[in-house]
Amino acid sequence: MNKDSNLIFEGLNESQTKAVNTLKGPLLILAGAGSGKTRTLTHRIANLIHNGVEPWRILAVTFTNKAANEMKDRISALLKLTNANSDNMPATGTFHSICVRILRRDIEKIGRDRNFVIYDTSDQETLMKGILKDMNIDSKELKPKAALGQVGKFKSEAMNTKEVAEQATSDWMARMVKIYSTYQNKLKENNALDFDDLILECIRLFREAPDVLDRYQNTWKYLNVDEYQDTNHAQYIFISMLAGKYRNLCVIGDPDQSIYAFRGADIRNILEFNEEYPDAVSIKLERNYRSTQQILDSSDAVIAANPGRPQKKMWTHRADGNLLSIHEVRDEKDEAEETVNNVMSKLANGTSLNEQVVLYRTNAQSRHFEEACMRNALPYRIVGGVKFYARREVKDLLAYLYAMHNPQDALSLLRVINVPARKIGKTTIEKINAFCQEHEMSFWSALKNINSIDHINESTKNRISEFAALIEKYKERRLQISVSQLSTELLEEIQMEKWLRDDTTEGETRWENIGELINVMHKYDGLESEQSFVSFLEEVALVSEVDKMNDARDDALTLMTLHLCKGLEFGHVVIAGCEEGIFPHSNCMFDKEQLEEERRIMYVGMTRAKDQLTLMHANSRTVWGDMQANSASRFLDDIPEKLVERKGDIFSRMQLSSSGLSSTERRNASGEASRTSRGLSDLDFNQDINSSEEDFNQDPSHDFESGARIHHPIFGDGTIMSLSGDIAEIRFDSGNVKKIALNVVKVEVIQK
Repeated sequence: MNKDSNLIFEGLNESQTKAVNTLKGPLLILAGAGSGKTRTLTHRIANLIHNGVEPWRILAVTFTNKAANEMKDRISALLKLTNANSDNMPATGTFHSICVRILRRDIEKIGRDRNFVIYDTSDQETLMKGILKDMNIDSKELKPKAALGQVGKFKSEAMNTKEVAEQATSDWMARMVKIYSTYQNKLKENNALDFDDLILECIRLFREAPDVLDRYQNTWKYLNVDEYQDTNHAQYIFISMLAGKYRNLCVIGDPDQSIYAFRGADIRNILEFNEEYPDAVSIKLERNYRSTQQILDSSDAVIAANPGRPQKKMWTHRADGNLLSIHEVRDEKDEAEETVNNVMSKLANGTSLNEQVVLYRTNAQSRHFEEACMRNALPYRIVGGVKFYARREVKDLLAYLYAMHNPQDALSLLRVINVPARKIGKTTIEKINAFCQEHEMSFWSALKNINSIDHINESTKNRISEFAALIEKYKERRLQISVSQLSTELLEEIQMEKWLRDDTTEGETRWENIGELINVMHKYDGLESEQSFVSFLEEVALVSEVDKMNDARDDALTLMTLHLCKGLEFGHVVIAGCEEGIFPHSNCMFDKEQLEEERRIMYVGMTRAKDQLTLMHANSRTVWGDMQANSASRFLDDIPEKLVERKGDIFSRMQLSSSGLSSTERRNASGEASRTSRGLSDLDFNQDINSSEEDFNQDPSHDFESGARIHHPIFGDGTIMSLSGDIAEIRFDSGNVKKIALNVVKVEVIQK
């Protein structure tokens, strides 16, 4: 072995070396979390070139442009080290970029114009909206996003309109066939392809023009596919056709990390690879370079319950790690506060905020963590999403409330005049604005006098009058009922749920966020109606201001959903909401395959941790204003006790200490313990029962009393005039008197 070859194999372990040295035929690399997957793949490609394969005969397919660029950079650096020519690089890109390259050259062979345009999500929605309108399908019945979601499912299964029609056995499916067919025809008329079409048209090209397929098979004789567990059926067909002639196909991935079924990912592609290629070499990368052995053993124990998965046992030289922390708390508010305390403790001991993450199953869970960060002046960032109070649906409901509070607020009126859709178009708004300028009238006054405006048809005027009447009605109602009741009534009247929940994952998430905002409002139920309304709006505005202050910091705690964390790693990982119905999610309780995917999501989250892993579960959680008591997640039952340090409620710990209980019995015991602890929550916990401060969380108002001097991060110093629960009436030194929820923003006592 010469010096250049030594550089290719330098630092590789035995399994990686075997994979890098397997150059011919089908190869399946099962690469566990943190096992050096990208390193193995790039060194294998460099070894192909070192062994005489021309770079242009190698194709490497990834799922993101970032991954493709990283692979290019690593291959280039490795080739330079080995004195190989790095100017001529292998073809590397995403499925879509590779397919665009093929179609730009050869799509005319199947009767399409090579100057096609690619429609993005916005273009697709506009097109579908027009199609549904032409078909007289009300958007309340079927929204463009939902229709596109179903079309996307057809395309991920590589089903054309004829194949879908053959399987249509219901009126609903027959209608979807018509929508799908019309959508495809419109795309063709516009000489456009959507992202799914890029792959489907390549497949059609290969089938209808065998000479083209033969050319690409001879060009790319060595195929490498990253994250193979995330491929859908169409991508599987595309790769299988390219590899059909020479069969030099290397796929790398981990079935335990297949968590994108909602996008069409088909785990069978990797699980059945050996059935399709019986002569395939299979190699497992089981050495982990990221986590401690305690974290690996725990995550392996959780995923082991999934049937039909290839067995692998992850190991590391890092055997001296900490035990996992399973932390039981009273409710979601305590969960957030304890999490932030934990994060700050790790920060004090040298783990930066950038090395820490809080993971949760749904976006709506972020709100309590955001507020806990604000109370503690802890900078944070939301990854892959919008901060809670900046989310569209949250701002929509708030805009309704602002408009009721102050109808002269034109921005709020304009925001919600078409939420949900009322068919009040841009042209109509322009006519109203022109009328306002001409008569020096406010937008609200113009709405109330809409019949005075010419060139607006009667039906539109009626809809505008109904909107103005709605605002007037709830402007009065806000003086009679709490802000939570007011919002619930409003949402029902305008049918917001039906508008948001459009049979898409995004729609479900948006409705969950509305539910979380209602939970916030319930904190103000104890106040008089108008005080409830005004105090809530003031605190929301304040939260936004504190949010802006935190955005200025670089070192920040990361908050994100579990689906977004794949491929990342952190020194300290917190997984929140480990309860039945939350994680695993309630939607999957009666679906075996979905439940298995939930377990894989948990595995992915756990294996993000390098040094410390904390799993949180609450005895009770408020959902849409109702208190729910959920038992601890079944996933926690699978973790061996020898790997765990339990913290939190002593009553549940006593209930769960019986080692002879089955997993189901332990979940039931946990639920019973939760009910017991809630029943005892009003007792004097200062009794000598060996409790500690971390076992019990006091009411946030326990440090406050009437007459106390306080400091507020925005309003400055002031004096507490009165207290009602955690709502304090404070007279600030500036002269302002405000009602403040003490559990929203950190208010410090400076003198009692």
